[in-house]
Amino acid sequence: MIIYFAPMEGITDGVLRRVHHQIFGGIDVYGLPFHKLTQSLSLTTREKRDIAPEENRGLTVLPQALTRDSGQLAAWLACVGELGYACADLNLGCPSPTVTRRGRGSGMLRDLPALRAFLDKVFAAPLPIPLSAKTRIGYEQAGEWPGILALLAGYPFAHVTVHVRTMREQYTGGIHPEAFDLALQQGLPHPVYNGDLRTPEDVQRLLARCPGTEAVMIGRGLLADPALARRIRGGPEAGEDELCAWYTALYEGWTERFHATVALGRIKKLMVWPIGDDVRRKRLLRRAEDIGSCIDAALGRGLERLPT
Repeated sequence: MIIYFAPMEGITDGVLRRVHHQIFGGIDVYGLPFHKLTQSLSLTTREKRDIAPEENRGLTVLPQALTRDSGQLAAWLACVGELGYACADLNLGCPSPTVTRRGRGSGMLRDLPALRAFLDKVFAAPLPIPLSAKTRIGYEQAGEWPGILALLAGYPFAHVTVHVRTMREQYTGGIHPEAFDLALQQGLPHPVYNGDLRTPEDVQRLLARCPGTEAVMIGRGLLADPALARRIRGGPEAGEDELCAWYTALYEGWTERFHATVALGRIKKLMVWPIGDDVRRKRLLRRAEDIGSCIDAALGRGLERLPT
């Protein structure tokens, strides 16, 4: 099974990708946060750094574009190919209101005739490199999925990642695994499952339900448990020493790249996932003023010092 690490803006940058690969591994492909394409194809400083080959040396990564302009996409694919990447991704899944209001990301799912016209232009000529896509199963409701599926299945995507939620459900609504069943049945090109895979048991249940599953994409599950991909492959859980090394290396990498204050903020943002709903550890994390106290909060050390 192929395991993708889902891209998450402001978290899964090159520092995290390299540290994760070195300490935990288990990932086949790391997704890059999307490039918001413009007419000039000018990338931000962050985007240029993120896609630079030296930033991803030793890793297999999947660059991603956010656009509704076929010309922009073709030019960007040519640039990505020149950098040496073997495939790139089209974002049809971002649910952010600032994105969807402009008819990009999952906003493209609102108007299937327009999406079809766009994809007809994209695939009218041979592409510089193969193109994949990530989609949601609808804009307002899951009942839109059969129409979206039939449309996407008509194009030669390298693979299609299916986040089994609608745009309206964002990241916290209930999932619709039956949508992935339908994708397998209807011949969507190499579908990749995405949605609420938090444990190896979740993946086992998916495979029992959908034995034809070739690949999965995991985001928040890997932030909560960075050893999850390794565990899915039969490896061990993360040890305390590994977790300390993980957070320390991230903090040092982000401090070198940005600033200690920014690094600490990123660490706290990341630690929200392993801490989850543990109120006492949340309190420790809020009070933390350095990387050591952040690690104590993430690992649940020092709880006895909290007032009852």
